[in-house]
Amino acid sequence: MLGYGPAFVGFGDSHEYVTAAVLGVFHDVQKPAGYPIFLRTVHLFSDSLTFTILIQHVLGIATGLLLYKAVRRTGAPAWLGLLPAAVVFFGGTGVLLEHSLLGDSLFAFLQALGLYAGIRTLTEPQLRWPLLAGLAIGGSFWVKTVGLSSAIVLPPLLLAWAAGPARRRLVSAGTAGCVALVMILGYVPVQALVSGYWGYERQSAWNLYGRVATFVDCSRFTPPAGTRFLCPTEASGHRQSESFYQYARTAPAVRRFDGPAHAPASANALLQRFSVAAITHEPLAYVEAILRSLTFYVSVRNGEGYTPEGIRDALLEAKGVESIQPSISAYYPHDHGYLGSASENSALDSYESDTRIQGPLLLVLLAAAIAGVPLLRGRMRAASLLFSLTAICSVALAAAGNSYDARYGYPAFGPLAAAAALGAWALLSRVRPRRARAAANVRSAGRAASG
Repeated sequence: MLGYGPAFVGFGDSHEYVTAAVLGVFHDVQKPAGYPIFLRTVHLFSDSLTFTILIQHVLGIATGLLLYKAVRRTGAPAWLGLLPAAVVFFGGTGVLLEHSLLGDSLFAFLQALGLYAGIRTLTEPQLRWPLLAGLAIGGSFWVKTVGLSSAIVLPPLLLAWAAGPARRRLVSAGTAGCVALVMILGYVPVQALVSGYWGYERQSAWNLYGRVATFVDCSRFTPPAGTRFLCPTEASGHRQSESFYQYARTAPAVRRFDGPAHAPASANALLQRFSVAAITHEPLAYVEAILRSLTFYVSVRNGEGYTPEGIRDALLEAKGVESIQPSISAYYPHDHGYLGSASENSALDSYESDTRIQGPLLLVLLAAAIAGVPLLRGRMRAASLLFSLTAICSVALAAAGNSYDARYGYPAFGPLAAAAALGAWALLSRVRPRRARAAANVRSAGRAASG
């Protein structure tokens, strides 16, 4: 905060979030209102941009502490919780996102709060924990759509492993699920009350269309009436990225509707009909596209959404900082965006690149998380599944509805590290007794030979 204050604001989404905070939290046609609501709430206490960023860094610290305490609550050794805490505290991408006007740090905190409350529900019968879990999960959906993944994962695990007899488990699972569902479904009437629009995002289908456009082959099925113009003209092996089909001027949907920000309300329904029909007729191609998207988290490269390096460059982009400056000045009258030289940013660049969770490190975490599940028992196994499924399902849901983006991986790496810590501990617990028995056998054999 001292070296790079007050905030990194070059990313285009920051402009849209600030605009929504000023003009109305439901103003944006493609983003939920949760983060603009957060900006407005914090703004009630201070109109300083530095204060908002401070709160987000505090949320980042709280996220790491919640994951640390969640691992401790499983009954595993306390030091295992240091792994997910370290990933959250020191991961370069996460620190950069906390220092920006983006909703990722808020989402990661709400997700971690839901996980912590879910773990408490596994060991304690009080209803306050599933209630808190449902509220946190529902709140995360207001910030990012992928919050749905936690709402899907948690109730079945509580039904099977929550504290207490079967009836108490049913009550715990039902409480968490119903509260989350009320929060999720409640978004629609709240938006209608505020803005008059009944729905979630007015142009949400553009994201799914971007995904579908990368693989759809219109020669294999008949598109719904009035949607054939959405078929890409390029061969399937030479397609552009998802963002191209959503925003590029030469993309089919943008040529017709001038992009999601200016498209009529009818455009969303048209894109949704086309996308659903394409997925229905080419489900294997859709699954293949999702799996390919997930490989970008391991082998980071250009071709889909923002890489960690791309996020860093976008946050520091001078053109983006200059374009958002009028909005920043209007909402935070005493502040401006950070704009530093290349030499000033070199240390930041090095730190971000040296602290990424990708490649072999990510594969090791994933392997440890998966390997530990059959070795763990009871509620500790449930906790491991809760951590790992939350991480995997959130990025898979993002890939299914949009694309790879390093921003989607940032909230998932902490829970994945928690699952990996439990898995590694389970593996070591199995190996140590075998080594002890082998050593004892060797000593016995030595004594017998000497005798």
